[in-house]
Amino acid sequence: MLDVKPCPKPVAEFPRHALSIIFACALAACGGGQGNSASGGAGRSAVASLPTSADVEMGEDDREAPVDFGAGPVGASGAVTETLKQLSADGALAGALADINKPVLPAPAAYTAGVFGPAFAWPVMPIHMVLLPDGRVLGYGTDDLGVQGAALHYAVWDPGWDPAVPGADISPFQLLPNVTGTDIFCGTQLVLPSSGEVLLAGGDRPVNGKRNYAVADVNIFNPADNSIRRDAVPMNYRRWYGTAVTTATGEVVVMGGRDDRDFPGVGLIPPTVATYSSTPEIFTPGLGWRSLTTAQSDEAFGEVRGNWWYPESWLAPDGRIWTITNDGFIYALDPAGTGTLTKFDAKVQGTNWNTLSLMYAPGKILSVRDTTSVALVDIQSGLPAVTPGAPLSTARKWGFGTVLADGTVWLNGGSVDANTLADAVYTSELFDPATGQWTPTASATKARMYHSSSLLLPSGAVLTGGGGSPGPVRNLNAELYYPPYLFNPDGSEAARPVIGDVAPAAFTWSSAFTVALASPSTVERVMLVRTGSATHSFNNEQRALALPFTQVDGQTLSVTAPASATEMPPGYYMLFVLQRNALAPEGQVRLVPSVAKVVKLG
Repeated sequence: MLDVKPCPKPVAEFPRHALSIIFACALAACGGGQGNSASGGAGRSAVASLPTSADVEMGEDDREAPVDFGAGPVGASGAVTETLKQLSADGALAGALADINKPVLPAPAAYTAGVFGPAFAWPVMPIHMVLLPDGRVLGYGTDDLGVQGAALHYAVWDPGWDPAVPGADISPFQLLPNVTGTDIFCGTQLVLPSSGEVLLAGGDRPVNGKRNYAVADVNIFNPADNSIRRDAVPMNYRRWYGTAVTTATGEVVVMGGRDDRDFPGVGLIPPTVATYSSTPEIFTPGLGWRSLTTAQSDEAFGEVRGNWWYPESWLAPDGRIWTITNDGFIYALDPAGTGTLTKFDAKVQGTNWNTLSLMYAPGKILSVRDTTSVALVDIQSGLPAVTPGAPLSTARKWGFGTVLADGTVWLNGGSVDANTLADAVYTSELFDPATGQWTPTASATKARMYHSSSLLLPSGAVLTGGGGSPGPVRNLNAELYYPPYLFNPDGSEAARPVIGDVAPAAFTWSSAFTVALASPSTVERVMLVRTGSATHSFNNEQRALALPFTQVDGQTLSVTAPASATEMPPGYYMLFVLQRNALAPEGQVRLVPSVAKVVKLG
């Protein structure tokens, strides 16, 4: 089937009773992170748009929005964890639980449009998604009722869970206690290249009973035992809605975010004035934080046009961190010393923070501007070259863009008016960088709007989930999208090459490594796709690159790693090999990816 059976199990299981959580313990642990943290939070209403930064919070309680657990095994609020446990423990039903996220085939339209599997329940709303080095997914953002806040718990999902494997957990999900006291809701996160742990920077805190102020807390998630801990050294600046980017040296630059919020005051609750964390800073594992004081900018990372809101930033081939702002200006940050910020003359159309941008290949950016306009920005030369791209089929406010296993780009979700269920966009579309054209693809069953995320999995499928907090629906569910490259013309599953081994599984730039295939296959392409970290219409880590290779024989490839750390920075990647689909119509080349092996570069 199309799920990810080869995913390895974590080094240590925590806990074995996968979905259980001792709520009394979790509640007692969530008192406060060095004065910068909060308990679970809120946000309510089905407001149609987000016109100004002052309206971001949109209320203080999301409990009135309906809960949707999807088409999975639950249908009542609060029942998800217990029901999944019971189904998993029942040997007769465990196999069905493993299949709930698989599509029904054959479906001939899948060859051109792909297909969605049925919606299945999640124990939290996955506002934030991170692909871990072992192939599992860390998700967090709400409590188990879909209410804003990640002070109490987070979830880990194993896409390759198989109840028939000896020693398997009783569920594909683990709902785990956040014992650090930090409300990690709406922080930023990425996998640290040095350790494979997840850095979670910033989050939410209450002031005088009002939420959505920022914290400077730094938390670390360890995939080896599924534990979370607060780092002893916080950031130099509090950040809510900041962005983290890995540098060529394996350090992490964090930019943007709000500190205090604008609040007029009510009764005995005093007013506050919005402040922003417009000075970037760098995290060096084992050493802490260094402020880039000479790169401070309200225009690039602060108050101007809401550019503090998850700055859309990427490592460029010249080693700088480039940012495209909501007002269309382009900046490059040199992180050396105390930092140097350069503003370019080239400019793209302005937009709001609810549209998306992504780097699909080193130095190649696709940026949706305003509603359906697309700008293609090439920064490979060290100067931005901007050309108009083919427009989207529809506006996608709070939509998401995902780089696929073959280097194409898939867009899903969003709505014409921001976070409005009446005009939610269920269709999706696929961009081919080789032709510059969009192709319509399959339709989802669930609206994916504000606070939804999408993430490429090693299977080549895309996990899409969440949405809500604030409503109009609290989506404690996810769907898998299976792209067209996984299917034959009749809709059946395409034959896929199988990677037996990658040696070494950790390599450095310009080095050679060997890919052994499990059976003879003629390989057409080898793709390296960075593991993703996604939230708020932005995946701050993804990019893809075709690697040079020689097919030594039918089962052996000699592959050359990327040339430089500015092209593909240190860290974890999915390695796909692709072969031709022999059943494709005559004259048509369709490449089918393997299930990926996760490798380490650096």
